[in-house]
This record gives sequence, structure tokens and C-alpha cells, in this order.
Amino acid sequence: MTALLLVLVVAMPRVVIPNDFTPRPYQARFMRYLDNGGKRAMWVVHRRGGKDLTALHQTCKAMHERRGAYWHVFPTSAQGRKAIWEGFRKDGIRTMENVFPASIRKAPKAFLPNAEMVVELKCGSIWRLIGSDKMEVVGAGPVGVVFSEYALAKPRTWDLVRPMLRENDGWAAFITTPRGTNHAKKLYDAALKDPSWFCELRTLVDTRAYDPEKTLAEERASGMPEELIRQEYLCDWTAALVGSVWGDLLEALERRGAVAEFSHNGRPVYTSWDLGFTDATGIWFWRPTPNGIDVLDHYENQGRPLSHYFDELDRRAAESGYRYAKHWLPHDARAHTLLTGASIQEQFELRYGRGSVAIAPSLSLLDGIQAARWLLQRETRFHSRCAAGLEALKAYRYEFSEDRKTYSKKPVHDWSSHTADAWRTTACVVRTAELLARPDEPAAKPLARDLNSFSLDELWETAPQRDTRRI
Repeated sequence: MTALLLVLVVAMPRVVIPNDFTPRPYQARFMRYLDNGGKRAMWVVHRRGGKDLTALHQTCKAMHERRGAYWHVFPTSAQGRKAIWEGFRKDGIRTMENVFPASIRKAPKAFLPNAEMVVELKCGSIWRLIGSDKMEVVGAGPVGVVFSEYALAKPRTWDLVRPMLRENDGWAAFITTPRGTNHAKKLYDAALKDPSWFCELRTLVDTRAYDPEKTLAEERASGMPEELIRQEYLCDWTAALVGSVWGDLLEALERRGAVAEFSHNGRPVYTSWDLGFTDATGIWFWRPTPNGIDVLDHYENQGRPLSHYFDELDRRAAESGYRYAKHWLPHDARAHTLLTGASIQEQFELRYGRGSVAIAPSLSLLDGIQAARWLLQRETRFHSRCAAGLEALKAYRYEFSEDRKTYSKKPVHDWSSHTADAWRTTACVVRTAELLARPDEPAAKPLARDLNSFSLDELWETAPQRDTRRI
């Protein structure tokens, strides 16, 4: 019986994946680490360094060695669809066809643009392309996960996936270019100190995947900002927060020690919201101060009913002693929902009483962004509990257009947008209240005489005199 089984095993054909991918030396090192049973990889490589293509081919190989679920996680599913599902290699071959050819694929028969981004192989393994902004498939138990452009991904995603990989003895690979000193930089620093991790950073000068001198000269001549060149091609972590809407102010705020532990002393607490019916809902907890605000807390979740957020408000009130003065909602809270027949505002009032909720002033996106800048330049401070919210504010960014050589007029809509919108709601409330609190200018008294009847001496005596001591 043993001999028969041995013959059957030997006779089984070895799976050969028909593709023409030949890794470069720096790509081969990454693949070899995972081939040898490595579980955690942090791979920082310059723009167009073949990170995704290398990781996809490595995943396809792993899918034949161990049957299971595999994920490729982009910052957003829309970005993943554009870059991978609908993407092409530089030689014109579809990326998905190259990685998962028809000879090894059970489904789909064709990679249609709007189809569900799932591939099932004949060996039984399933690959899925998802976004970090919407992790609907949490609980599916992956055995291998690639986080693409991790520096732009929602940081909390790794916390959700890590327990599943630990239970399944699975592996995770983080592939990215730098985006300032954010969560990806923290993970990179930790990986450098852990010998069990694969951790490499390779610039264009290191890999010479294409001519670095010519590329950098052409990008500078075309108008690409120098900090973006350092970030994209030279993998410079210190080229911080390129395109960030509020990044410069948040860095200044941290330098002055405005992120710290402090007590709210039982004073009334306000909340400001961005409501997500299908997306995430973001909430900031704060209290006004004479010259700014103290930001006490932050919370975000998605796919939960409004009752979940009510329970979260009550839980934090019980644990931290928050005494809510008012909940500020965006203007769409007035809309009635089909599920309940009542507006969000009305549901708040049913739970917490009339007068407990108000609709925030409606400002344009640009005015809201400027109000948020104004608030960050005041004596505003954040409690250390707000770390996740601060990461989102740092990540809120304008995208650089390669065609126009300029940044977009509107910030990118991604995982950071909901917390950023809640912050704009906060700023609109505080800014409007500050303007309303200013004393009115005294009304000009009407002239009792015709202007032409005044002499030059009389006009000089009534004119406001400048204080020459300030010059």
C-alpha cells in the first residue's frame, strides 16, 4: 500500500504556472524570503519598481502550495480596480491575465471591468482584491495578505487582519513607497529591529530598474515638486506629507507638544459628526477653550446602525465622565431615512431630548478646509486617545496630477475622508461661534450737515489720528 501511494505521488504532475515573469535581483530576494517560510515582510521600493506585479506572482505561487484564501489590499477598492483588475503591464499584457492565465483559472472566464474582483484557481485557492476602506470580508480567514501602498492604507486594517493570520499561521507582506512619518514608517522601524522580518528599502538609484539620472532630470524639468521626487524615487521618509491638506499644521502642533494626556475636568463636551450611511461615520469629542479647543476623543466605524453610535456615546460618557452639551451634525442629518421614516436629527432628539442636537453651519469645501486650518493654528490640543484620528487628518491629501503637473483642487476621497469631514464640521462650528461672539462695530452716525459745508480745519479735527508710537 505504501509503495502504491508513493507511485501516485511521484506520478502527480507538478503545477507549472505559464507566465514570463523573471524577477530582478531585488525582487527575487523578497520572493525568496516568502518561499523559505517567512511570515512578515516590509518592502519599500521606488515608484514603478514592480512591487505589485512581484507580489501577485508570489501570491499565485503560494496559492498552489497551500490551498486557502489570499487577499491583495489596496488603500481603496477603486484604486485596486484601476491599478490591478483593469491594469496592464508596460508591454500591453493585462496584469490579471499574466498572473492568473486561463490554464490555471477556474473563474472568472474573463476579467470584466465591473465584475467582482475575485479569482478562483483550479487548485481550489481563492484570491480577492479589496480596499482597506471597506473590509466587508473580515472573518474569511486568509492565509496570505499583501498590503499594497500600505502608507496610504487605513492603519486599523492590519489590526483586523493580524489575528486571523496568527490563527492560520499565515503571512503578510507590506509593499509601499514612503508617505511621510506615518504608520508605515513606524512599521518599517519596528521591522528593522526584528530579525524575523524581511525589511528592505530600495531607491531607484539602488535598483536601477530604469535610468535614475535621466528619470530624475526629466521629472524636475517637467515640474514635479522636489519633495515628491524624493518621496517617489528616493524613498525618503522625511519628505513628509506631500500634498497633505493639513500636514504642516499637524507637524507644528506635535512639535509644540499639543498631543498629550490631559483631563477634561468635567466640563461640557461637544461632538461633531460625519455621517456615513454606507461608508464610515466619524466623530470628534471636544470642548471649547478661550483660544481654541481641547480635542478629547475620536471614534470611527462603518456598516453600523445609528444605535451603535448612541451606545458608544453612552459608553464613553460612563467611562470618561463626558457630560454632553450638544451633538453637531452635518446638514444631511435632516434627511429622512427609508428604514425608520425619521431623520437622523429626529432620532438623536428621541434618544437625548430636544435641544441636544444641532445642524452645523454649511460652508463650502474650501471654506471648511480653511476653517480647519484656522482652528489648528489656535491653541488647540489633542488628547493621546486621538492617535487614529490624527493619522487620518495627516493622510487627508490632494493628489498630484502627472498630466497637469499640479495638485488636485479637491482632496482625495479615501479612508481618511470621513474623519477629515467630521473635523471640518468641528471647525465650522467653532469658527462661526467665534465670529458671532465678536462685538459689533459701532454704527456710523449720520452727518448732520452737508459734506461740502465743512471747512478743511473741521475735517482735520474729526479725522482719526494715527498712533505714531507704534511706528
